[in-house]
Amino acid sequence: MPTARLSSISTSSFRAPSRKPRAPLAALAAATERVRAGTLSREDAHHLFDELQGQATAVPERGLNNFLAALARAPPSSACSDGPGLPFALFNRMSRGAGARVVSPTLCTYSILMDCCCRAGRPDLVVAFFGRLLRLGLRLNVISFNNLLKGLCQAKRSNEALDMLLHRMPELDCAPDVFSFNIVINGCFREGEVDKACNLFHEMPQLGVQPDVVTYTSIMDALSKSGAMDKAEVLLRQMVDQGIEPNIITYTSLIHGYSTLGQWKAAVRVFKEMVSVGVLPNAVTLNSFMDSLCKHRRTKEARDIFDSMAAKGHKPNIASYSTMLNGYAKQGCFDDMTGLFNSMLQNGVVPNHHIFNILINAYAKRGLMDEAMHMFEVMRQQGVNPDVFSYQIVMDSLCKMGRMDAALDKFNQMVNQGVSPNKAVYQCLVLGSCSHGHFVKAKELISEAVNRGLCSNSVFFYPVINDLCKEGKVKEAQDMFEFIVGIGQRPDVIMYNSLMDGYCLVGKVEEALRVLDAMKSAGLQPTAVTYGILLNGYCKIGRIAAGLSLFMEMSLSGVKPTTIMYNIILDGLFRSGRTDSAKEKFRTMSESGIPVGIDTYNIVLSGLCKNNCAGEAIELFKKLRAMNVKVDVKTLTIMISAMFKSRRIEEAKELFATISAIGLVPSVVTYSVMMTNFIKEGSLAETDDMFLAMEKASCAPDSILLNQVVRALLEKGAVVKAATYLAKLDAKQLSVEASTISLIVSLFSGEGKLREHVELLPVKYQPPESSTDN
Repeated sequence: MPTARLSSISTSSFRAPSRKPRAPLAALAAATERVRAGTLSREDAHHLFDELQGQATAVPERGLNNFLAALARAPPSSACSDGPGLPFALFNRMSRGAGARVVSPTLCTYSILMDCCCRAGRPDLVVAFFGRLLRLGLRLNVISFNNLLKGLCQAKRSNEALDMLLHRMPELDCAPDVFSFNIVINGCFREGEVDKACNLFHEMPQLGVQPDVVTYTSIMDALSKSGAMDKAEVLLRQMVDQGIEPNIITYTSLIHGYSTLGQWKAAVRVFKEMVSVGVLPNAVTLNSFMDSLCKHRRTKEARDIFDSMAAKGHKPNIASYSTMLNGYAKQGCFDDMTGLFNSMLQNGVVPNHHIFNILINAYAKRGLMDEAMHMFEVMRQQGVNPDVFSYQIVMDSLCKMGRMDAALDKFNQMVNQGVSPNKAVYQCLVLGSCSHGHFVKAKELISEAVNRGLCSNSVFFYPVINDLCKEGKVKEAQDMFEFIVGIGQRPDVIMYNSLMDGYCLVGKVEEALRVLDAMKSAGLQPTAVTYGILLNGYCKIGRIAAGLSLFMEMSLSGVKPTTIMYNIILDGLFRSGRTDSAKEKFRTMSESGIPVGIDTYNIVLSGLCKNNCAGEAIELFKKLRAMNVKVDVKTLTIMISAMFKSRRIEEAKELFATISAIGLVPSVVTYSVMMTNFIKEGSLAETDDMFLAMEKASCAPDSILLNQVVRALLEKGAVVKAATYLAKLDAKQLSVEASTISLIVSLFSGEGKLREHVELLPVKYQPPESSTDN
């Protein structure tokens, strides 16, 4: 085996106390130990090689390779921040001058260097080193190929890696091992080549390589992330049948998959199975599980896991506390949040910026600014200075509350504390100023942000224009738009679209067209979104003919109609009663190959029903079911209403039962349709049962539903029942609509048919006594 030649070392860093020079192997061994201890600096390594290359004593290959391997795997330390990158520089010295005469890198040396390249994020050098190996004529082994496969996959060249695995390696008489397949499978997954990864997995046994726990886990993780939990479970059982024991990563993938889908019983089942087979969850698994629970508002279950961590030998860390505090904050559980924070301090866990920002954000978003500011003080007391995000949270909340002076004071405090404001800070202050009419201040802040170089594109300006337009302040939006142009900023299509949308929202489509002309004059071409905004504007004000003309103009200008555009036109046509035109446009859409989604079908079904074509709607719905089109609760609600209109009562009930059967949840609108139609049919008991079912399903009735029910009951003459639902409106502090009050007055007036039952209503809803009754 080749050896590097080298004489003894005489540096102070590698000299024995007796000053007697040590052999190269001893010097390298000592240096290797210092690498592992994190005390060898970059300068020390170079000094060592100065001495090694300056003498003629042979350097054993093992000693040199062990040293380079230790450097490759060394974590960053105060002595050396880049262990994997250092061997490159050392190798370059070995390859030239005196070093080239005394050092002969072997296959193992090159393999270590290729591994360093992967760890240092330099896949280009991996390929270069492999090419040098080929030129030297060294016999290649599977380790060298595996490093090459890592490099190719890291460079997102998984197709080349796959070709190398299946063809080049066998041609070069090197049989791939399970590590080779795992590298390529993971590489394919990272590039989204799921089918290639799965096919390779299934080919492994045929190629004489059995998958291991890493292989199975990689496939299961991909299946879990895509929601294919049934397939992942099958793979788990197959894995166990093969005698391969799942590890913590395997189970964590499954738990995370079920948690993401909200299938908590399944997630808990896997969790218990994991513990029962002796695989103890680590902090990462527990934190991940808690995070999923909290995101689905199941903080109680998450807290149970948190409290059990210590019992399982895992002391909650900063991430554990962060997860629970965030869960409590989002649900507004301030007592639990405060209690956990105090417990954290008592247990000696030092909070960081993230923890404090969670608490400050929780209070500020609820308008509890005194508590938020108190947390600022606690933050300082704990030795953590507020960062830009801490200030931004408070300023944003103050702006939304209209306390602009307080927000600007906080801004000045932040600057005085040496914290540089970022784009988000300026944006919240500008939006707050505009929202509360302080346009001069808004312009001043914009100019300051521009001068600081924080407004390089429309991402900053778009929300300003958009928010003003959404508030109906289109004149102010136009003024701000012109100011932005005046300070040298060039609006893009998104900003022009936003201004056009604002004009359309207030019914000024002609003004929107003027903005369109200005956009074209600025050298910008309208997009599909632009035409969609204008189409929507025309349809909203009932100018469907103008909308159709614009639709035709758009097609002629080369802008291809989208599904959204067709949806707007279809909705406009149905609303204007032009049912035949709508059906023709729907036919054109289908024949043009434009994607027809459930939103389109809902518009068509609803439009047919509203235009007395319920029979056609039912026939179309049957076709959709035969085509296995995935419907949503809105579709079923529309069709339930159609069934009632067609006097197909039992079919309507069956369709309602279908909602839960296919995993959907009835909406408030669905319950309203069922209840009002039951009332029309005189089925008051079924109406009450439906209301109880809605409350049991945690679907809170809103003002619209209760008002509709009250009106339906009054029209049916069910005064006592109507009074009951009026009382529910009061109990829930919901408003009574003007149309409901008007109906009460008309029905219970002196001439009303229900006058004799007026005393059955709550006193506050009884009409004034008429003069004829005095």
